[in-house]
Amino acid sequence: MTGKRFLPHSPGAWISTAAGAALVLVAWLVVILWPDASYPAMKADCDRSELFVAGGTDVSLKNQRRALIRQWNEGLRPDGSPHPHATLVEVSESTDLQHSQIKAVQESGSCAYDVLITDNTWTAQFVDAGYLRPLDGIDDLDDFFPAALRTGEWDGEQYAVPFNVDVGLLYYREGAALPTAWQGLLSSDVAMQLADYEGLTVNALESVWNDGGAGRLTGEDRPSEDELRSKVYPALTRLAPRARGSLAASRQYGELQSIEAFASGTRLMRNWPYAFSALASEPRMRDGARLRFGVTALPGRTVLGGQNLAVSRHSPNPGDAADLVEFLSGTSSQRLLFSCGGFAPGRYSALGLSPGHHSPADVKVPACSTLTGEPPGPGEVELPTEAQLGQLGRAVVTALGRAEPRPVTPHYSTFTGTFRGCVQKIFDRAGTDAEAFAQAVGRSLDGRTASC
Repeated sequence: MTGKRFLPHSPGAWISTAAGAALVLVAWLVVILWPDASYPAMKADCDRSELFVAGGTDVSLKNQRRALIRQWNEGLRPDGSPHPHATLVEVSESTDLQHSQIKAVQESGSCAYDVLITDNTWTAQFVDAGYLRPLDGIDDLDDFFPAALRTGEWDGEQYAVPFNVDVGLLYYREGAALPTAWQGLLSSDVAMQLADYEGLTVNALESVWNDGGAGRLTGEDRPSEDELRSKVYPALTRLAPRARGSLAASRQYGELQSIEAFASGTRLMRNWPYAFSALASEPRMRDGARLRFGVTALPGRTVLGGQNLAVSRHSPNPGDAADLVEFLSGTSSQRLLFSCGGFAPGRYSALGLSPGHHSPADVKVPACSTLTGEPPGPGEVELPTEAQLGQLGRAVVTALGRAEPRPVTPHYSTFTGTFRGCVQKIFDRAGTDAEAFAQAVGRSLDGRTASC
């Protein structure tokens, strides 16, 4: 089909963890046998001034992460000397592969990476394993959204700062009726992400949290096995008939597939902020500069996703790496990523807000051409416009007020693999009972292999 421009996004572009051991092996082979001589750091060349930033494939609109690295390379230090050259190493579109390779490189003690772009669920594991340096001297920490900033903390110390935030949003086609409660959303014509990858964990957690009286499975407060048995498990069993009925198609959807379903006619969609710019650039979803869809906050609590910036413990240039983190997480960089790239920022100031006293109505962001000084070419329409970005920004700020982190544990990868495996069995009526569910999920939070 023509006109498709959609790209997968890191918070959910995960592949099945069934091949987890194989991924780690592949990552180790990449570290040991990297064939590209143009990347000397992978060959343990630690006597260097160049900085290497490791993260997922740049799926921002028009590759704005790469543009920020170019800005850094063209910039100067306060003393007038040039910045050390930085290179963006795009590991993979798959978050599982990103995690496996970056973890393998850090575990080997290699100096290959200086700055790490990490999923916000990795902080506990990476700090616990000694992969990260504490971040000191980052300006205006109060300007970051507090919940997003906390995802970079561990044991009272800051190890990472937000690069972009993610919250679940509700996209709707023109004329669609908006549900006011979660159960109404589940019974609507909605595209969600229920395929066997991290998106299933995210969507299932949101349903558990919005079930009404369901036990918490979020943050550092670990649920008891009784809570898993008596509250979380029943919430998932109430979701299961929807997964076999009105949400059956969503069991095949990741972010990419749900965007395509929405563009092809589905009335509603749950997705991340980046989908707004992807849809705005899709000819089927606009009439000139007018968009045929809108966005608002989900009718309930949502997962707080996003990616953070951290300095590798093994960087040979930690001071320069910290300066690069400060540049990439600064207001101007975050504003560019939002207006031009579609990534929601981690700072109030990037949305024209001040910490403390503000409302979603106060959001004000410039269009991309205003920031870059490069207006659209002849016959081109600038999308999103300032007004459209304002709608997205208001939805993000509203959703942030309802956002919850996924379970905070050094063993998150074990938890999410176990949890979504159990959810699949509950959906499939595969014989998993409350006791097996509670024991398996409880064990996974301690890093012990388990299944339902």
